[in-house]
Amino acid sequence: MMNVGKTERVIYWCVCFSLLLTVRIAPLLAQQQPPVEPPARADTATAADTSALPPTPAAQPAAGLIPVTREFDFSIGYNIKITVRMAPVYQDSILVSEIIAYLPKESVVGVIRELDNWYKIEFGPEEDRQQGWVISYGVERTHELEYIITDREDINRWVGQRVIVVAGETAVRSFPSTAGEMLIRAYRNEIFPIAGESQDYYMVELSNKVKGWVWRGDIEIYVEPKYSRDEVRTMIQTARDQKNRIGELIDLMDDFETRNSTVELELKTLQRLHEMGAAAGAAEAARLERKFFFQFDSLKQHTSLRAGFLKQSFGSKLGLTSTMFKGIGLNYRLSDRMSLDIGYLFGDPAVKEPGAEQAALPASLAGLDTLSVTGTFWQAGLRYGFGSLPGVPLLKSMDNYLYTGVGYLSLESTADGLTATQNLWGAVFGWEFGRRILNHLQFEAGLRVFLTSAEVTDVQFSGTPLLKTEKVFLFNPAFYGGVIWRF
Repeated sequence: MMNVGKTERVIYWCVCFSLLLTVRIAPLLAQQQPPVEPPARADTATAADTSALPPTPAAQPAAGLIPVTREFDFSIGYNIKITVRMAPVYQDSILVSEIIAYLPKESVVGVIRELDNWYKIEFGPEEDRQQGWVISYGVERTHELEYIITDREDINRWVGQRVIVVAGETAVRSFPSTAGEMLIRAYRNEIFPIAGESQDYYMVELSNKVKGWVWRGDIEIYVEPKYSRDEVRTMIQTARDQKNRIGELIDLMDDFETRNSTVELELKTLQRLHEMGAAAGAAEAARLERKFFFQFDSLKQHTSLRAGFLKQSFGSKLGLTSTMFKGIGLNYRLSDRMSLDIGYLFGDPAVKEPGAEQAALPASLAGLDTLSVTGTFWQAGLRYGFGSLPGVPLLKSMDNYLYTGVGYLSLESTADGLTATQNLWGAVFGWEFGRRILNHLQFEAGLRVFLTSAEVTDVQFSGTPLLKTEKVFLFNPAFYGGVIWRF
């Protein structure tokens, strides 16, 4: 019995040791043995329901992710997990195919089919499943629960953006790896549209719509310049033109300053000449005022002596300012209503200062640069008295006269010893009224107009060349005032 008991104990411990060894070594052997992959399924096959399986810690979806209630695709035997920053999903298994979506890193999707270096996948929420192809680079097989980190706006993420080659040259490869086939060589300053990106590469579109991968170290994001080359050339040319115009303006300003100095000197000369002319006119006026008139006894009863002034204005086409003429006249009464009137007046017409519109001078005076003008005005005509004007205030107690005659205006200019004369003839019409204030003294006032034509010349200031000479009609109104001494 003792031998039997020993044998049972030995068998018992051997079984326990075997079980312990199996438990400790079996997992190690399972890791070294490759998984058995079942045959590929059709594109329309559905995955087995694995909702009852507990998810692994790596399969826990992040916040905002959409978990899918299946873990394995048993027809293939695995799902795939995205390991690059952003993996493009193509419509077909060729690089020239349209990109329909992007799958961000850590996304897990189910595999439907394998073809060379491509995986056909199915992804998206249950109500809107999509199928597409991804390149085998940048993915790894996994048995994690399928979940997707995706945003449909990622399809348009790179729309309108481009990269520019900054290295001397770089390779555009079929896969984002140095092991990928080189499609073309790109050189400095070449620009390509961006189609996607990975950890170290940008996907670019080539001229033939083939998509390739370029290493990030050889390219930069291209920033569109604010101005095109043509616009820059235009701005440079505009700046040069403006610089030339500024130089021309500076030269013009210097010329203006020189001319301004000349004008100031000429104005001082004009001022001195004006003072001399005014003094000469005053002396002449004083001399005429002292002139003594003798009257014949045979004419004494019909003759009157007139003294007064004529505020004469000139037409706008004659470059003379309004002038106060002073003088005397002789009136001979032919009848009670009709009388002959002769008058002599003198004054110093002033030349209008040049303005925005240059005034004209009488043609004979225009050649002199600086002017001192003296004018004498003779008038001879008939006056007809028709008495008072009933119903008109003030005039109903006055004697009223109509005047018609002829006028002779002589303008004489002297400058630096040179003398020029302009004579103007024309008709004179007027209306006058007067009233006797003493036995032999009567004051008079009225309006007159001198109608004439003259040759005038447009001139510019400071001795610049003459413009033109023309004959114009002049309407010259005047205001008359004075007194009559009856003998």
